[in-house]
Amino acid sequence: MQHLETTALRSSHAPLARGIRVTTAVLLTLAAPAVSTWGALTTGLNGTSPAVRFPSGFGVTLAATVAATTLAAVLAALIARRDALVAIPASLGIWAITGAGVVAAGLRLGHAGLTGWGIVLTAASVIGAAAGILVAARRGQAGQYGSRNRRSREQGHTPAGVRS
Repeated sequence: MQHLETTALRSSHAPLARGIRVTTAVLLTLAAPAVSTWGALTTGLNGTSPAVRFPSGFGVTLAATVAATTLAAVLAALIARRDALVAIPASLGIWAITGAGVVAAGLRLGHAGLTGWGIVLTAASVIGAAAGILVAARRGQAGQYGSRNRRSREQGHTPAGVRS
């Protein structure tokens, strides 16, 4: 009887826990690409329009953007599991569209730095989404097979190729 009460309690908290995991995944993947702006905000972005000069070390900041976005997407996939298959592309898709807009603006203004920033932002979004989706898909499969194997062991069966 105690087992039934525990199961009912867990199932009532499942939607809330799932919502928290998805929200965390979305916030992580929305915040990570913002790393690309830190260099400009902390070291000073000088000038207007085509006369803008990017600070030295801005390339390192852009490389950090790719790393931070990929790490955030993988972490989001580990937290949200199968739900990350929707959360990651949705939130990083916003950054990919933003990056494409920055590329378009850079090309229109003839500003190579701005165009490069947009390309890196778009690439970080695509690379991060790909890594996150792969991890989420593998994590979801492992959870499915793991629960089936656990049930089989509880019933006294051993799955093919698995020693107990």
